[in-house]
Amino acid sequence: MRYSFTLLLLLFCINIKAQSKAAYLKKHRQDLTDTTFVFPQTDFNIIGFGAYHGSSKTYDAELLLIKSLKQQNALDYYIPETNFSQAFFFQEYLETGNDDLLKELVLAFQTIVTQEGTIETYQHWKNIREVNRMYPNEPIKVLGFDIINEYRFPIKHILYLTRDISKWQQKEQLQELLDENKTDFSIRNESLKEQLKNFIKDYNENKLLYIDQIKDTLSFNHILKNIGYTFETTAEREKIIFDNYISLIKPYQLDRKKQFAKYGFFHIQKTREAAYPSFFTRLIEHNIYTAQNVITITGYLTKSEVLWDKVYDEQKNYKTYTVEKGYGIGDYWKEHFKGIRKLKQNRLYDLTLFRLNAENSPYKEGTDLVEVKLFLKKSNSKQLKGKNTIQFMDYALLIRNSKHQIPIEELK
Repeated sequence: MRYSFTLLLLLFCINIKAQSKAAYLKKHRQDLTDTTFVFPQTDFNIIGFGAYHGSSKTYDAELLLIKSLKQQNALDYYIPETNFSQAFFFQEYLETGNDDLLKELVLAFQTIVTQEGTIETYQHWKNIREVNRMYPNEPIKVLGFDIINEYRFPIKHILYLTRDISKWQQKEQLQELLDENKTDFSIRNESLKEQLKNFIKDYNENKLLYIDQIKDTLSFNHILKNIGYTFETTAEREKIIFDNYISLIKPYQLDRKKQFAKYGFFHIQKTREAAYPSFFTRLIEHNIYTAQNVITITGYLTKSEVLWDKVYDEQKNYKTYTVEKGYGIGDYWKEHFKGIRKLKQNRLYDLTLFRLNAENSPYKEGTDLVEVKLFLKKSNSKQLKGKNTIQFMDYALLIRNSKHQIPIEELK
């Protein structure tokens, strides 16, 4: 009898907790597609938005968030998952509208985010350009802190910064490579890697010949430092992102600016899931910003598809692509986020934003939306012991009925 009473009491407590979560979510939800949508927090240094890659509506959500922040004068810098030089040329695209440049950038972008060398990425940057045209006196600026995963745009950037220097043999050789249509700009190209090593060596040995003619020595040295990381076999991506950010805080006055970062959701977690710290965790642990001034929005897919892979022939010519709509979206019977059902039950429309960090939030207990449940496999619950959801994130964004992205090679 005593055991029956205990079981009933336990079931009652679980039911009360579930009801309180549902009531909380209903009170703290917003439809991003509503024309009256306003993002509720503007007192921050940096916001991160991340979800599984390859979903088309992720870009719809991102654009709506950006528009709301800009309307509230709460966005200065846009930080995509790119290296410094790619970001420089995305900025050039926003200023010039050069379509050929944009297509090149989208193809380069997939070297770091493999599922987003797509038509949707291409259109997203066109949409960002339209947003900027609404704010000609205070346009969004683009910055990148990620690792170099292709050499085309770093070389292009170097050549731009040194264009006033003549009779520099190593530089002219780089120009020839850039002009050659068949050059492989992969960081796995050992021949190109050796040329870059020679360029950097020549610059360091003859710096006085060149330094006064370089347009921006801070950017130039920053690029060379990051190219140097590609020569290392043990370079840590997350550490490099953080170190790059620290290097550029003062030159770009980032501590006084509002920033929006679009990254995969690991990079924007605010605390450690296991031993290894993410980019955002490092910002907090090194006291660059307080946890309250770092905001994370995590996207969750349901009833959706993602671009999974591009298929190439033996000559590396694009042929077709593959799609996933079960495994790979985080809402599948073999793999799903604990607690995602509550989001689905309390959604408003296809893009529903839930604020998790409000006062008296039930997400201050438990690991909903962080813990991943796997069929016949261990979850990450052990790494999450003693932690709770809002230590990792501030908002959950449910993305429903999203089609997959389409490779830019399909653009007609």
